[in-house]
Amino acid sequence: MIELLIVVSLSVMLMLSASSLFMTFLLGNTKVTRMQLIKHEGEYVMSQMEFLLRNAVQLVANDSNQVCERNMTSIAFVSIDSGETLLNKTTDPSDGKAKIASNSAKFLTSGDVDITNGPYFDCTQSQDKLTQYVNIRFTLRKGTPTLDLQRDILEQEFISGVGLRSF
Repeated sequence: MIELLIVVSLSVMLMLSASSLFMTFLLGNTKVTRMQLIKHEGEYVMSQMEFLLRNAVQLVANDSNQVCERNMTSIAFVSIDSGETLLNKTTDPSDGKAKIASNSAKFLTSGDVDITNGPYFDCTQSQDKLTQYVNIRFTLRKGTPTLDLQRDILEQEFISGVGLRSF
């Protein structure tokens, strides 16, 4: 009987250790998956905005009547096809989430992440006003502070810059 108790006790301890390792693996894997989602979304959004701005013909006044200033929350430009594009943060009526979008009603971010900061556009011009440079920054978050544990909330800031072509 004592031998049976010892075997059962050792088996329970081994099972607890194995389940603890398995749970730790699952939690770590979830965090890595969330971080990869944020990184993938942020890089996609940044590459799209860089592409659009790099191929812009000229900057024009945005919805706040700003053309080229610091800390703009939106930026407007004429693209090579003579269409005017506005990049800004907009609320998606289908899910109520804030997303980075262009005025063509194309959302650049999905509902899987939240925008916690930005987007901000810092525009500078050379002294001869022929060369314009735009810095872009925004922060994406996965997780909701009121619903998720603090360890499950991940944020990443994205920063880049692009020079506009001179035509």
